[in-house]
Amino acid sequence: MSEKIVFEFNGALADQHQMNFYEAARFQYAAARLLVKLAQFRSTGRFRQKITDVSNLGIILESQSEGSFRINTDAPDPNSRVESQTENAFLNMSLSSLLAYVIERVIEKTNDDDLISLFNAIPEITDRFGRLSPDDSKRLEEIVRLLIVDPELRGTIFPEASELIERRISEVTRQDSLAIASGQVAKIDGPREQKLISMAAPLISEMATALRRSADTLKIHGRSSGTPSNVLYLNQPMAQGILSSKVDDQITPILGNIIQYNKETGWGKVRLGNFEQPLSFSVPSDKNHPYKTCFYRKWEENKFICKYTWLEIEHASQFEL
Repeated sequence: MSEKIVFEFNGALADQHQMNFYEAARFQYAAARLLVKLAQFRSTGRFRQKITDVSNLGIILESQSEGSFRINTDAPDPNSRVESQTENAFLNMSLSSLLAYVIERVIEKTNDDDLISLFNAIPEITDRFGRLSPDDSKRLEEIVRLLIVDPELRGTIFPEASELIERRISEVTRQDSLAIASGQVAKIDGPREQKLISMAAPLISEMATALRRSADTLKIHGRSSGTPSNVLYLNQPMAQGILSSKVDDQITPILGNIIQYNKETGWGKVRLGNFEQPLSFSVPSDKNHPYKTCFYRKWEENKFICKYTWLEIEHASQFEL
């Protein structure tokens, strides 16, 4: 069964069903290379630097729908003859789940402190859940999951803060998607993971070009087996950080003091010897659960030796444990 992946732009020119031709072309080129390379990786466990007629795997561009600006694609099943040249695909998972895997490692996560401040300012939420403290990670996730299924409660969020909620909802959706595909994700070893990050980060950066003038936001939706998933919500400030990002080619061990960590979301802050200010970090959701106990215990010991891939995105770092 094929999989629908939709790139949806909103705001600016996109609301008039238009996009800047140059920005749209750069986005489509980067998005096409990203999807094809991820499909190649899913099929064989590796991807090619050069994409040819034989290796582009037949992902179809469908006609656009009215309203905002949508780019619709249709990706073949991983075990179809079009995609796989071997008897069985390397990964038996949806392409949107593989997108979630790389996005978890490239896009900076939301700050729990900002969400707590937001929810504490909404009477409909405090009346139901009480006021939140920095240690209320479980209640924080309960509220976000309730907002996903309760449009009426979601309507109480003032417009200025709706983007923060959209970002966290996409993070929760990626977390659930990767949890379902955990058995397949476990097949991706360290060297393959590093190659995926190095390949995907500049392409996602190139895709963010479309948020200069053509649109204010980008959403990526995936639909496989009838279940839609919100893989990514990207706005202009996030895009600016990605456009200037750089990724290390090698994983580097370093000693740091973790001063804040949310066991549920994997978001936290660490103080490193060479930096005066604490740095934000996030552990990908598919790696957060196995390390919760160990990570938390080491945090209480006030030191932690970790391996990380440095992502220069507004002074944030992404840790690989």
